[in-house]
Amino acid sequence: MSREPSEESSSPLSAPEAYELPLNQSATIQVGAERIGEALTDKPDDDLPKLRTGYLWAIYIAQLTLYIAFIVPIAFSLAIRVAQVAPENRDAILALAVGLPGLFVVIGTPIVGIFSDRTRSRFGRRRPWLLFGSILGLVGSAAIALTGDVTSLVIGWCVAYTGYGIASSMLNTHLGDTLPALQRGRVMGILGAITQIAPILGISMAGALVTSPIGLFLLPAGIAFVGGLFFTLVMKDPKVNTPRPELKISKIFEGFYFNPRRYPNLAWVWISKACVFLAISMAGLYGVYLLTSRLGMTPAEIGALLAVTGLASVATGILGAVGSGYLSDKLKTRKPFLIFSAIALGGSMIITGTATSVPQYILGGLLLSLSIGVYGAVDQALALDVLPRETDENGRFLAIIGIGSTLPQAIGPFAAGLVLALGSGNYTIVYIVGAIIAVLGALLILPITAGRRADLDTHSIQIMK
Repeated sequence: MSREPSEESSSPLSAPEAYELPLNQSATIQVGAERIGEALTDKPDDDLPKLRTGYLWAIYIAQLTLYIAFIVPIAFSLAIRVAQVAPENRDAILALAVGLPGLFVVIGTPIVGIFSDRTRSRFGRRRPWLLFGSILGLVGSAAIALTGDVTSLVIGWCVAYTGYGIASSMLNTHLGDTLPALQRGRVMGILGAITQIAPILGISMAGALVTSPIGLFLLPAGIAFVGGLFFTLVMKDPKVNTPRPELKISKIFEGFYFNPRRYPNLAWVWISKACVFLAISMAGLYGVYLLTSRLGMTPAEIGALLAVTGLASVATGILGAVGSGYLSDKLKTRKPFLIFSAIALGGSMIITGTATSVPQYILGGLLLSLSIGVYGAVDQALALDVLPRETDENGRFLAIIGIGSTLPQAIGPFAAGLVLALGSGNYTIVYIVGAIIAVLGALLILPITAGRRADLDTHSIQIMK
């Protein structure tokens, strides 16, 4: 999550938004771990007024409803709908339907953030874009629910997914604009829990409505729209009268790259993170089809299993986040925890990919959430350790590091689909390749020379300004 730069202090065109946007259910555990880490840190005061409890509840409701509609289709509903519409080509269509809109979000969300900085509407800077994203989400989800062909499904989810990505980014940017430091820890901790719990509630609801496309997509989309609309009505987003910052294409692209030879530690952090999130993305794509084809489970049974496993995963994810955060602060070292988490991630994929029983599948899921929780608590701390101090461009570099998680999540479905095609439709091969990529991510942490005694507390995850 990033703090919005002010118009006076620095150009918002220097970087895309620095917060990490989860593009699958597993990644919500990682983002939730980071935000829960915020709750364990005292922040210095600033001059922003405190947000009232009622206003915070409006934010929580918007976040909850958004993540029900945003994450549940990727984790469950989309696989069910694809199997209904194109059962013979479900593997390839699912990879396309999940991966293509992910690319739109990775590219489009930072650009929308830049244009929202330049918006001078009487309704504010963020409110029009938040409403626009909510409408896109509803329209795209309706197209999936009300049509029965593959093209409409893929296009509809591209529209919906892009809309939800825009709405999520505007909600986070608004928090960066308005949330005072003294409230930041508690609020981010609650939002982290909501990020993890919302998909479980949504899957429970979707599991009971597997035979109804309207129930699978239009109902959660309608709930998200109502939650987003309610927040736009109460949103404190006054009109900005300062001159629009100059829009330079070169400045926009500066937020997407850096020189790895000049900043090798940062490069190793980025590529290691990319490998880990590529593995996470591959791990979450074909779980529904693995359970139906190998264990013979019905969609309703899968929904119930994913809900129960997800609830337990929240507990193991929080345990991994809090435990590793505490220990890494005490030991003043990050790398061992990141190496452990990446190797454990690989192990969880092997367990899941070779599952021949429900208990084995649950075990793989719990180890996955534990490893992601550990990773989420420590990886951004290591990134802060290796930021180039001499440039005073922390926001830009953190934004680039954030791309190291979102871009692989968008590419992951295509990679999984390609591996599955080369492996003659064997889902186990997808999980094995993902495990190898996760272990590679662990090995790529070794060259980082941040030093054993890190300067920053693990839980001191700053919201940059």
